[in-house]
Amino acid sequence: MASQPEEGFGERLRKEVTVDTSRGVRATSTAQAVENFEGWYADQRDTQMVVEEATTGERVGFRTPNRFTPEYREMLYAKAQSLERGLREEWGDLLHTAMVTLTASTTEEDGGPRPLVDHLRDLLSSWSAVYDALRHTLEDREFEYLAIIEPTTPAGNGPAGYAHIHLGVFVKGPVVAEQFQDVLDAHVKNSEGAGREAHRAVVEDDEDEAAVSIRRSARPDREDGIENLGAYLAAYMAGEYGVEALAMPAHVRAFYAAMWATGTQWFRPSNGAQRHMQPESDDEESVEEWEMVGIAPEGDLEDEIIEVDPEQPRDDPYRRLRTPPPGG
Repeated sequence: MASQPEEGFGERLRKEVTVDTSRGVRATSTAQAVENFEGWYADQRDTQMVVEEATTGERVGFRTPNRFTPEYREMLYAKAQSLERGLREEWGDLLHTAMVTLTASTTEEDGGPRPLVDHLRDLLSSWSAVYDALRHTLEDREFEYLAIIEPTTPAGNGPAGYAHIHLGVFVKGPVVAEQFQDVLDAHVKNSEGAGREAHRAVVEDDEDEAAVSIRRSARPDREDGIENLGAYLAAYMAGEYGVEALAMPAHVRAFYAAMWATGTQWFRPSNGAQRHMQPESDDEESVEEWEMVGIAPEGDLEDEIIEVDPEQPRDDPYRRLRTPPPGG
């Protein structure tokens, strides 16, 4: 799942995917991490949050979606749809979109597979440089972005289950692919394992795939182009739409385990994009006041309810891998 540091502290992972040894703290295998993720997910799906109405004492239980549930993915899909719809209303026919794809090598120098967590760290290590390059590239232009981390599939060129980034850029006015080469270069320079050949904005060989695609945002009354780039990105986010995490293919579950183990969020919108993705406010004032009082581990309010104080600090679910110094 993650490589062991030669000395000192390494990756910060969920405790469920770490093991104490005589030589510090190491990560479990990927197979064990997937199994532990599946157990955690099943427990989460069975558990209901219990809230109580302050005046009547009525109690209601509900399941809270985590970022791996179909409900959460459906919510993100709806948010992505509203993003481009809002920008189209604001910019009209001036809205153009670009999709920039960022990857990193999935193999070690000796040809062996790179641990999923190490690869994810490599991929994300360039993010601040990528953002700075994007801002510089589109200086004096109005733009927003939506970055989504997705798993590779068996249909791709490399092994399935590793992460890659689709960066959707929404620009007021025309853009061309060549403009984004500096963004790709920033990723290559700041991400270990990011190859230059895989990050070319324009390619001459038809057999190669460019890392940038440009589209003019389609209008509802036109058939050409992609109707909604935001929704197009979200539709490919981490598995088939509406399917439970435990029913996903093995490569998606491995990807989920890496995201869960590291606490990585796969949806990264710009501040302006977030504003367009917010739901419309409800002007009606609610007179009911609900307070969380506990959880029902088996999902039955008539059964055991464990009281929870929402003000009580929670234990940190993470810890770092560690290798003590010689003699330590």
